[in-house]
Amino acid sequence: MHLQFRFYSTTIIIFLLISSLIAIFFGWINAQETIFSFFHFLSLQQKNLFLWLNFSNVQFSITLFLPLIISILVIQFTLILSPKQKKWSRIIIIFTSLFLMIRYFLWRWQSTLNLTNPVNTIFSIGIFLIELAFIISPFWQSILMLNIKNRKSQADTMSEAVKQGIYYPTVDILIPSYNEPLEVIKRTIVGCQAIEYNYKKIYLLDDGNREEIRQLCEQLKCYYISRENSIHAKAGNLNHALSQTNGELIVVFDADFIPTTNFLTRTVGFFQDIKIGLLQTYQSFYSHDPIARNLGLDDKIPTEVEIFSRYYQLVRDSINTALCYGSSFVIRRQSLEKIGGFVINSLSEDYHTGIKLASENYQVIYLKESLSAGLSAENIFGHIRQRKRWARGTIQTLFIAENPLKLKGLKWWQKLAHLEGIFQWFISPLRLILLLLPLIYIFFQISPIKSSFEETISFFLPFYFVQLLTFSWLNFYSRSALLADIYNVVTAIPISVEIFQTLLNPFLSIFKVTPKGIKNDNYYFNWNLASPLIFILVINLMTLFYLGKEFIMSENNSFGLTIFIFWNVYNLIILLLSIIVMLDIPKLDGYQWLKMRKKIRIITNEYIWEGLTNNICEIGAEISLNSLQIIPPEGKIEFIKEGLLLEFKTVKNYSNNKNIKVIFKDINLLQYRQLIIMIFCPPNRWSYQQTPRELMSFLLLIQSLFVTPLKLIKSKLIKERIHGS
Repeated sequence: MHLQFRFYSTTIIIFLLISSLIAIFFGWINAQETIFSFFHFLSLQQKNLFLWLNFSNVQFSITLFLPLIISILVIQFTLILSPKQKKWSRIIIIFTSLFLMIRYFLWRWQSTLNLTNPVNTIFSIGIFLIELAFIISPFWQSILMLNIKNRKSQADTMSEAVKQGIYYPTVDILIPSYNEPLEVIKRTIVGCQAIEYNYKKIYLLDDGNREEIRQLCEQLKCYYISRENSIHAKAGNLNHALSQTNGELIVVFDADFIPTTNFLTRTVGFFQDIKIGLLQTYQSFYSHDPIARNLGLDDKIPTEVEIFSRYYQLVRDSINTALCYGSSFVIRRQSLEKIGGFVINSLSEDYHTGIKLASENYQVIYLKESLSAGLSAENIFGHIRQRKRWARGTIQTLFIAENPLKLKGLKWWQKLAHLEGIFQWFISPLRLILLLLPLIYIFFQISPIKSSFEETISFFLPFYFVQLLTFSWLNFYSRSALLADIYNVVTAIPISVEIFQTLLNPFLSIFKVTPKGIKNDNYYFNWNLASPLIFILVINLMTLFYLGKEFIMSENNSFGLTIFIFWNVYNLIILLLSIIVMLDIPKLDGYQWLKMRKKIRIITNEYIWEGLTNNICEIGAEISLNSLQIIPPEGKIEFIKEGLLLEFKTVKNYSNNKNIKVIFKDINLLQYRQLIIMIFCPPNRWSYQQTPRELMSFLLLIQSLFVTPLKLIKSKLIKERIHGS
C-alpha cells in the first residue's frame, strides 16, 4: 500500500514554533547575548515587585487568610441565596472568580518564577505557560457566560404558529446508519414515527446496504435509501439522501437517538426567521458512559457529554457560534444547498457544516431543551475511539477550506471562539507533562515555583478554593472539578497521540463508527489503553518514595517540596482511578434497563396484584409488588395509565417475592410501538441529573478505588465455585 505524505503549512508553523522555543532555551544556555539579556531583565522584574506582591518581610498572621476568608464568604453567601444561576449571582461569581484569577497569575508572573539558571528557568516558565493554557478556556467562557441565552421562551412563542397550523413546512427525517444492531435502529425509527407532526417523512440511510435493515424498513413503513459505496462516510451518506428527498427542513438523528413526540413542535417554529440556517438541540443519553459505569458511579453522576450540552453550547450560543454535533438538529434545505451540502473533507462533518453556514450569514443556534436521547459509548475502547475521532475532526479544521480562522463572513469574536474550541484539544499533551512533573523534580533537581508559605495562603488558596467551589455551579452541575480530572486523564494519552498524528498527516484516519448495542458477559481489562497509565503510575510511585525519603531525611524542608508531595499523591489517586476505568464491567444484554416508575397490574387466572415498575426496557420490566405473593411463571401485565396489556414470563424472583423480573412475550408491532413511546418518547422525558459537590465527589472516587476491584474478585470467586462444584 502506497502512502502519500505531504507537508502542510499549519504543521510547519506549529513545529517551527516549537523549534523556536527549543532554540531560545539552548541560546540562553550558550549565553547568546540577546536571549541572555531578556532573561536577565525578567530576573530583575522578580526582584522589583509591586508593593502588594512583596512578602519578603511579612510574618505569618491571621491577616494572611483574609483574601481566602472574604472570597469564600462572598461565594458561599451567593450560592446559598442563589443555588440556581440568576443574572445577579452569575455576575458576582464570575467577577470574583476572574479577579482572583488575574490576581493569581500576576503573582505567578511577578513573584514565583525561578530564573536562577537555564534549567530552572525553562521549567519554571514552561509550567507557568501550561497553567496559563489551562486557564484560557475558563477565562474566555466566564466572560461569555455574562450574556448567555435561554431560548425556551422563544421556543414557546415560535411553536404557537406550528400548533395552529400557520407555519407547517415539510420535514425529512434522515437516520444515517452503518452496521448498528437492528434493535437499535428499530427503536429510533419507531421513535421518529411517533413525532407529532403531519408533514414528515422518515428515511433510513443504510451505508451497510443490509437486507435485514431493508426488510425492517418495509415492515415499519419507513423509506429506505442505500448506496453502492460508503465514500465520505456519514457526510457522503447524508448528501446522497439530499438528492432523493425534498422536504423544506431536514432533521438528522444518529441511529441510536430517539426523539420525544414534541421534537418538531418545539423546533420547527424557529425557521419562520429566514436568517436561521440550523438549530441544534440538547443531547441527552439513556445509557451511562463507560467511565461512570466502570467506577460504579453510573447512578450518581451525569454522563460526560452533559457538560457540553448543558454548559458549553450555551456559552457558544451567546455569540452565535453554537456547534452542530451530528444528531438531533434541524437544518434548512435551502441553506444547506447554498453551501453545497454537508462538508465532506473532515471527520467532523457536522461541526464544519455549521461553520460554513455561519460564514454565509446564516444563524446557527442552540435550544437547551432535551428533545431526544441516545446511547453513550458502551465500553472504554469505544469511548476513547469516539474522542479521538472528535479530536482529529476538530484539528482538521486547520487544514481544510472551512477553517473558521480564514473564512470570510465570520466576525472576529466568532473566529476567536472557534480557535478556543480547537485549542482545548491541545490541553491533553500539557496534562501529561503535569503528570510527570514530580519526576522532573527528581532528575533535574529543579524548583520551578519560588513561593513562600505566606504567599501561597494569600494568592494560591483563594484562587484554588473559589475555582473548586464554583466549578460545578457555573456549568449547571453537569460535572465536578475532581470528576473532570478523571475524564481528562483517561483520554489524555490517546488524544495526545492522535493530535500528533493529525498534525503530521491530518487525513490519514477514516471515519470509524462508535460500537453501540453491544454486550459483554465478562470483565475485560483494556491492557493496550491501560499500559501507558500503569507506566506513569509506577513512575509516580517511585517519585513519591524519593520525595518522602527526602522529606524525612531533610532537616529544613522547603515548602516547594511539600507542594510536590501533595501533587504526587493527587496524581496517584487520579491515575489509579483512571486505570480502574480500563476494566469494563459485564453488560449482560444489549438493552438499556431504564429507571421508570409506572403503575402496573399483574393478572393471572386466579389473582390480580398491583405494583410499580423499577426498571424497564422494550423486552421486560423489574417490578415491586404491593403485597407478598407467589408469582406464577407467566401471566399478563397491564400498564394502567397507558392501557397497555402484555403477556409475560417470570425470569427472576427477588427477596420475599415482592420484587420480580419479567420478560414480555409475543409482542406485536403495535404493542412494541406503545412500549417505545412510553419508555423513550414522552415530552420532558429526560431530566437533568446533577453532579455531586466536590466533597461528595471526592468520597465517591475514594469508594470507587475499591468497588470495581472487589466486584471483580467476587465474580472470580463465584465462577471458581461454579466450576469446582
